[in-house]
Amino acid sequence: NDERMMMKEFGISVVLAALIASPLCAQFVKLDVDVVAEHTEGILKGQKTYRVYGVFENQGDIVDAVYGEKSAPLEVKTSTSFYQHERGGALTTEIQRYDISVAPELAYDSWVTIGLEDNYLNALSGFIMEFGTFETEGGAIATNNGAWFVTPDKRQALAGESKRILLMQLTTDGVVEGIINVHGRTKAIYDENGEQIGGGDEIKAEGLVFTAQ
Repeated sequence: NDERMMMKEFGISVVLAALIASPLCAQFVKLDVDVVAEHTEGILKGQKTYRVYGVFENQGDIVDAVYGEKSAPLEVKTSTSFYQHERGGALTTEIQRYDISVAPELAYDSWVTIGLEDNYLNALSGFIMEFGTFETEGGAIATNNGAWFVTPDKRQALAGESKRILLMQLTTDGVVEGIINVHGRTKAIYDENGEQIGGGDEIKAEGLVFTAQ
């Protein structure tokens, strides 16, 4: 039987709902949606920038993929459009750290990631992901046969002290609705000889729903 967990958080006009429907998600706690900016002037006036995080049981738990498949499609959309900067990209590997210093609005570009907000030491890749209208028109992200991922040995895949891992940033003046799936592993436990004696269990959390407005 699938386990179902509904969590709601309210803060700075954000409503978050996380619905977990997978028997392998015991180590996955919830999704967090933070408001990182409310824009009151310039080209972004009236928009908000959100960051979506996966929250895990332990520091050192791993996310290696955010995915969609036939039985568990992925979709992230807004009632208007997502802000896309001309120097940005759908993946954070396309966000140049220097460019943000000369084009400040780039810091609020909409993108997906695992752990990192720009290209520095970033090993993120897309697998059969079509970001077409998301990147060109601020449209939805959707797939039933694709993912963005990193290999689990990369530092960016590890949950830090906050036990959170950054998964995406979205800027819009609309209502955001998303359903995503997360794959990873629990923190491995080693003995004094460096032999793994525990942990490393699969994390597979599907049907994670969030909204923000």
